[in-house]
Amino acid sequence: MFHRLPSSVLTAAVFASFLGNAAYAADESLSDKAASWWESVKEYSAEKAEEISEATSEMMDDMADEIEELKEASAEFADESSDAANEELEELLKNAEEASEKLKKASGDAWEDAKEEFDEAYKALEEAVENRKEAVTREGRS
Repeated sequence: MFHRLPSSVLTAAVFASFLGNAAYAADESLSDKAASWWESVKEYSAEKAEEISEATSEMMDDMADEIEELKEASAEFADESSDAANEELEELLKNAEEASEKLKKASGDAWEDAKEEFDEAYKALEEAVENRKEAVTREGRS
């Protein structure tokens, strides 16, 4: 098994790092500061997009491996509900992989939408994997 950070934690860490280094001129108005900060965040986001895309690719590879392990572990207990659960995992994995690909290709304003889409897809996949792990554990004990 592996340990991974949810994408929302990864994104928050990247932005927190940036915000810790942001400096504003003392004579800027609050709205100018906000506009300047937002532009800086968008630029920083675009610069870090490649790094985050690589990280999401690794997360997807790890998740695919984990799903394969779950399918193998549940093979001896296979029934219709088990097959349906595995199919659901495959579909959620596909959705998250597609969102990851969009994230890799996104820039500018599309980056924020793609990042949110990936975050939602990955969370749904992660929840389903955790639920499947619990079910496989229960099946193994029965």
